[in-house]
Amino acid sequence: MSIDVHEVHETLRTDGVALLPGVASAALVCSLRDALAGLRAEARPMSKQVLYVDGPEPPDRPPLTALMDQWLSPHSIEGPGSTAPAASALRPLIEDLLPGAVLFQDLMLVKQPGQKPFPWHQDYPYWPVDRPDGLVVWLPLTPTDSDSGALRFARGSHRLGPRPVVDLHDGRPQDAASDLGFDAADYEWLVPRYEVGDAVVFLPTTFHGSPATKRNGERAAWSSIWLDPSCRWSHTNAPNHPLCRVVEDGAPVGSISLAGSANR
Repeated sequence: MSIDVHEVHETLRTDGVALLPGVASAALVCSLRDALAGLRAEARPMSKQVLYVDGPEPPDRPPLTALMDQWLSPHSIEGPGSTAPAASALRPLIEDLLPGAVLFQDLMLVKQPGQKPFPWHQDYPYWPVDRPDGLVVWLPLTPTDSDSGALRFARGSHRLGPRPVVDLHDGRPQDAASDLGFDAADYEWLVPRYEVGDAVVFLPTTFHGSPATKRNGERAAWSSIWLDPSCRWSHTNAPNHPLCRVVEDGAPVGSISLAGSANR
């Protein structure tokens, strides 16, 4: 895995997102496919609902599987289904971009035919962290394009800074009184076609989403979230995040091991 660090940082600065063609080895992709198979074979529980950060989930919302099948932080489990080996394999690349990076959480994401589009949103508002200093890496496990639900981005939208957290079932702010302050029509979209081994890295405040798949078969991907070690836990940013039950408010994100904590 080799990249031009300066070029990637410059692209992130201007666009909020950068493609990383061919950075994932065949062994890394195989490890992730094995992890997905293990999650299913062990019947590991999937996320049941969108994270409503400040209050209880509304009673009229469908389950998260209406949008996507998701396993939260499989790096924190042991045995079949663990993505810890994949995270270790990716770390040298991440360290080039974000020295001392702390793996905050990761997600195994599977989009099935019939599931709805994933609306435009930022990732940072869902995290119990004091500032959006970090990187998200999204890595598909099969060739993926817009017809199979590939992740797409609004170039430059990171300049808006943190915006209200979105209800992923309808794309509107979870707080009905908030103004999202974002219109995808105002931005140029980056809609990549990903080959096996490609990845995309983006900033926590870059707006992104994915359409419904038009193809038969599933679209599987792995997303990993890495924080700058200077970040601190901030329960007020996402008080309903499960990590708020196990991390000390105000402590540096690197001061505690998250192994086994994310799914409690």
